[in-house]
Amino acid sequence: MRKTLVLALIGALAAGGMVGGATIALAQADVIKQRQENRKQAGAAMRAIKGIVDAKGPTSGAIPQAAKLKELELAFVNMFPAGSDKGETKALPTIWTDRAGFVAASKAADAAYDKLAVAAGSGDQAALAAAFADVGKTCGACHDKYRVKAN
Repeated sequence: MRKTLVLALIGALAAGGMVGGATIALAQADVIKQRQENRKQAGAAMRAIKGIVDAKGPTSGAIPQAAKLKELELAFVNMFPAGSDKGETKALPTIWTDRAGFVAASKAADAAYDKLAVAAGSGDQAALAAAFADVGKTCGACHDKYRVKAN
């Protein structure tokens, strides 16, 4: 009886460990999906601004898009908890090993989005185009260091 109870307890602990491990894996997959969705939304905002720049349309249309980019960035930088480097992710290990650099890159993007919003509010098409180009450079610098290169 005692042996059966011990074996049952060991079995329960092992099953609990598997469930706990699966829960952690699901949580990691969820945060990875959140990161991917965040970047899809950021890409959509960038395409919307590019459309305004290319059409030389009213710059004010870029204001809400710049605000959206800023909002997305504030959330994005916090979507990299320890252990979320496993799974379907393009995040490089340097996000976790150079956390200070990653946070600094996020702050640089945040500042670029602020300048983009100011340029959009100015009504000056050339200022918007220049600020948009700067955002692209800032995003690219982060991708170069913290994201797997696209094929």
